[in-house]
Amino acid sequence: SGFVSKVLEPLEHQSSGGDAASATLDDSSSSRERLNVLREVQPTNTTQADVVRVRLNAHGDGQALIGSLLVSGGGALLIGILFTLVRYCNPAVYAREGACVDGPAWSWWWPSLVWATTPDDEVQAAGLDGWSLLEFYRLNIQILWTIGPPIVCMLCPLHFVANTSTPDFLSRFDIGSIPDKSALYWVHAGFVWFVVLAVSFCVLVAHRRFLSRRFRWLHRIPQPQATTIMVENIPEALRSDLALKDYFSGKDGLFVRNSQIVEDAYIVRKTSELRSKWERLQELRKAVSLAKSRHRDGALSPGEQENLDALVEALQAQDSEVATERLKVENAVVERDPEVCSSSGFVTFSSVLWQRLALKEDFRADKSEFIVSMPPDPSDVVYDNLMVDSMGSHTWEWVGWLCLLGLFIGWSPIVVFISSWTTLSAIEEYVPLASELLRVASGILPVLPSLLEGVLATAALRLFLAFLPAILFQIITSFFSVKAGVVAQFRLSRWYFSFLLIFVLLVTTLGRSLVVTAVALARDPTRIIDLLAVWLPRTSHYYFNYMIMGWLTLVWEMTRFANLTVYISLAVLQSSGPAEAKHFSEPENAASYGMGSRMGLASLMSAITLVFCTCSPLMLVFSLVYFSIGKVAYGYLLVHAESKKPDSGGRFWVEAMRQICFILALFVLLMTGVLLAGFNTFWSGPALVTLSALFAVYMLWSKIHSYEWETLPLEELMKVRPAAFARELGTSEPVPRAVSARLSALAEEGKAAGSGLGSPPPTHYRQPECEVHSGSDWD
Repeated sequence: SGFVSKVLEPLEHQSSGGDAASATLDDSSSSRERLNVLREVQPTNTTQADVVRVRLNAHGDGQALIGSLLVSGGGALLIGILFTLVRYCNPAVYAREGACVDGPAWSWWWPSLVWATTPDDEVQAAGLDGWSLLEFYRLNIQILWTIGPPIVCMLCPLHFVANTSTPDFLSRFDIGSIPDKSALYWVHAGFVWFVVLAVSFCVLVAHRRFLSRRFRWLHRIPQPQATTIMVENIPEALRSDLALKDYFSGKDGLFVRNSQIVEDAYIVRKTSELRSKWERLQELRKAVSLAKSRHRDGALSPGEQENLDALVEALQAQDSEVATERLKVENAVVERDPEVCSSSGFVTFSSVLWQRLALKEDFRADKSEFIVSMPPDPSDVVYDNLMVDSMGSHTWEWVGWLCLLGLFIGWSPIVVFISSWTTLSAIEEYVPLASELLRVASGILPVLPSLLEGVLATAALRLFLAFLPAILFQIITSFFSVKAGVVAQFRLSRWYFSFLLIFVLLVTTLGRSLVVTAVALARDPTRIIDLLAVWLPRTSHYYFNYMIMGWLTLVWEMTRFANLTVYISLAVLQSSGPAEAKHFSEPENAASYGMGSRMGLASLMSAITLVFCTCSPLMLVFSLVYFSIGKVAYGYLLVHAESKKPDSGGRFWVEAMRQICFILALFVLLMTGVLLAGFNTFWSGPALVTLSALFAVYMLWSKIHSYEWETLPLEELMKVRPAAFARELGTSEPVPRAVSARLSALAEEGKAAGSGLGSPPPTHYRQPECEVHSGSDWD
């Protein structure tokens, strides 16, 4: 009962408490009075921050910071050493399938592999998305080295001298209680412009590098993706492979009659029964493969041979059932059976020329029919979502939006429950042994409780956020009709960053709840400046600890603990061969270790860095360590350990650049409020100078959006040789230079298939269960 009371108390406190803050704010006139009202009233209602135990800066934070440095720094070092040992003993887990793990290349000093990797190697091994994540870490490091030394060397001493009334040593380096109308406000206004211009310059330089690689990636899209279109909402009369093909190139072909411009057409099949039998077939294949690998070097006992023969017999029978069911499905497609034929399909042309032409056209007067788009990678298509008609997918999307809204609004009770277990008092109460050990250790090291409090302060939030990507990913894949896995990752990146930004960085501004704060801001949008200025600078020490704890999580991710556990279970406990154990232990969890969650978290850390860069300059030091560790960690994982994932061609990078623009706008609004607090009127010089930096942020946003990145611009197309176009047109007549260059580029793109690393790409779009293998399906 005591535990339940402890859990429910914050919720009761959240529902109680009046509207004194809102009423008083409406009556106050000056900026200084409004900020004083917020300081006095808001703490009694700021239950969202209480939920995650975000503490205001106070005396003794230095000891908590030292504790975080010792725990995270020492823990990261120990885990790094452990990773080196485990990697040397289990090389297959930390290398790609088929990679050589013998010889001098596989040494103890693994960072040399990261340092020797070039950006071209990153693109080949991890795709343009993997390169984008590593380049984003490099961009943040470049920004920190650009703005860090001037800010730390100038603002830290100025803050220390100005904050003479602050008793806490750590707080003296923050913007703190600078006297009203101090000349130091003008210095901060200048630094705001410096930060905005420096970040804008670094972002634009990096974005141009991305565009260059994006255009090269577009030139090298492999077959069949380079010449294929994805079609949705196909009319019933065209829902068969032959009918869809004839629509473009048959007797009454829309493009060319009686031609061979369409190489393949495929209608997505509704294969619920076939899928279940095919999945059972895959399970039997895995069982047979593991059974054979256990006894590859030795003779089988009679019992083991009998079990293996039974598995092979069951596999043959299941293979026959799958073949029979597959034949039924194909016959139903020929008859255009609506129970089997869906409204989606793929059309593969003989040339990129015809594919580009098809992508630019509206085929029907009703634009809701025959919707054409660029297809995803053949290995990344989510065929289950293509089986659902548009009406059904829209209905489920509404359910998905409601789930996301519920998660955003109802997250407090979840974190309250977790927070109740991650306080030092709760641990002492419910774990008597821990209480006794802490009592003994405190006698030896009196500051130990303060050190542990600094670590536990962010433990509840990090524990909840560890499961957040899996929750969001489950909602996205279950209710949103995503056509490819990389689209699900992109949505996860966007929603994960939004959640982190609101409930980690801006949690102190939410007051009693997200809904109440949103309504208040809708009535008076200018109040966001007051909320940011009052609470964010006063909680900077909490985010020091949050950033420092990130060091530990980055190094821990390198251990690939989940993959290692599965590999050891198969190789040691089940006596499987190394190749089979490696194959079945991959890949890593798509929600927690996919590109979406990683890019979302990196954007949050960039937001924390930029928002606090002038209020608390020491944040730049801790952030530099974080991004440096991340560059090394992901530089090894993406290039040398994890398998290559389907590539979106850098969409995550473009989204991250948009997020940086938003972060800079947030930084300008925060500093406007902080500088406005030192004056009794809005028409103060430093605040106006700072607010004017929004124009520079807008210019950065406009410049980023002015670059064409989704398709190849004409200038890039004209760089390709036009000579190959006569073959494409089947004529020797001269072609105008611009048209010739464009067509030549399109032809050359279609010939650049399969030029990357790894296994060759699929040759056509097919559902796995509908694919007919050569020879036996079970061998």
